[in-house]
Amino acid sequence: MRLPEKPPSDEELQKLLVGITDPATIARYRQYVDIVNNEYLHWDELPVDTRFKGINLKELWSIVKLVRGFNARIVKFNGTTLTYIQTPNIEKSLHDLDMRVGGKIVLEAQIPGPELRKKYLVNSLMEEAIASSQLEGAATTRAVAKKMLRENRKPRNPSERMIVNNYITMRYIKEHSEPRLTIDFIKEIHRKITNGTLEEKQYEGMFRTDNEVKVLSRDDGTQIYDPPDYKLITQFLEQVCNFANSEPVGYYLNPFVKAILLHYMIGYIHPFNDGNGRTARALFYWYLIVQKYDYLEYVAVSTAIKNAPARYTFAYLYAETDNNDVTYFVKFNLRQIDIAVRSFEKYVEKTKTETKKIFEAIQHNPKMNFRQADILITMSKNEQPITISEMKERYSITYETARTDLYDLVRREYLHKIIQGKQFVFLLDKEKCLSDGTGKRLMS
Repeated sequence: MRLPEKPPSDEELQKLLVGITDPATIARYRQYVDIVNNEYLHWDELPVDTRFKGINLKELWSIVKLVRGFNARIVKFNGTTLTYIQTPNIEKSLHDLDMRVGGKIVLEAQIPGPELRKKYLVNSLMEEAIASSQLEGAATTRAVAKKMLRENRKPRNPSERMIVNNYITMRYIKEHSEPRLTIDFIKEIHRKITNGTLEEKQYEGMFRTDNEVKVLSRDDGTQIYDPPDYKLITQFLEQVCNFANSEPVGYYLNPFVKAILLHYMIGYIHPFNDGNGRTARALFYWYLIVQKYDYLEYVAVSTAIKNAPARYTFAYLYAETDNNDVTYFVKFNLRQIDIAVRSFEKYVEKTKTETKKIFEAIQHNPKMNFRQADILITMSKNEQPITISEMKERYSITYETARTDLYDLVRREYLHKIIQGKQFVFLLDKEKCLSDGTGKRLMS
């Protein structure tokens, strides 16, 4: 893997700035400085950008860094200084996200009805669990993984175990959200997310005890990052918890930015032997849920990150090589969050016709509930049987409720059941559905 070129040192840039005194020279650079800072480009990107052909890049970069320094917001962790600049593009992205995903009113307008919200939530948690695991090397396909989660089948290999762990952890965060971040909570998240997947059981929920852990490129094994000394982990994380639980003095950080910085700092500290990326992304979700961005529970951000793995790595490396300027990492993550939100919005729009059919069917047949109407539509499309366990997982309900739903559909002859192995399997009776008024509404 090609590593990004590290920018010139601060000492070299200061010497260059001393020599730039001519107002005409400064004016000539201004348009290029605006391009670099508005798009927030890294030094590594400048030589290949034809817009800067013929420009003295080191002189340009010296002015860029001077301007960035005037606008930087400083966050300190145990002697490590992060800088963040809220560019106009970032400010616009944050405003757009706040308008689209902030608050209960937005959620209820987009997804009316608790049963529909529950259905979307379960689907989102599954998608997030799968994508976050695949980012860390899980080799199971999305289709197989989703079928496993819906059927509540036991994992057959380490990749499937990773996905199940992620799913359990995401549900745990949703159901047991702590109002404050603590080291014990970070360890618990890691313990759940790595259960049965590490070389040594004792590593689950435990900080690394040496400096042997290195971050390597997945494609060719190149070392791309060397984490801080293991002796500093507890100190670092205590300050990360303080950062999450309080507001900075002198400036404001949008909750999305704080969540992204939590994500970055877990990757930067790399407190565990393995599972740091999954833990970081889980804590990103935790923070936004605590901050009442309920809509984000339905958005699988890791699916967008998974589709840009090289840019994800470079976002980390750009920040790390430029004196921990996390603006690069914020810029990347906001873009992927926007992609994930748009994808979910399209999914909601796409399923509106089905949702309308469900509510119409319930209106004409009050004895049928949302889950029953929805599962009949699903089974008519995929022509696959369903089990009680799958019904339970699909709608996040108890086993008894799932059993009651399916047996009621059998009693009314929409489904019939057969024994397959050691369990009952439920099959759609399509002829009955098409001859029945409710069934016609659902399947037309």
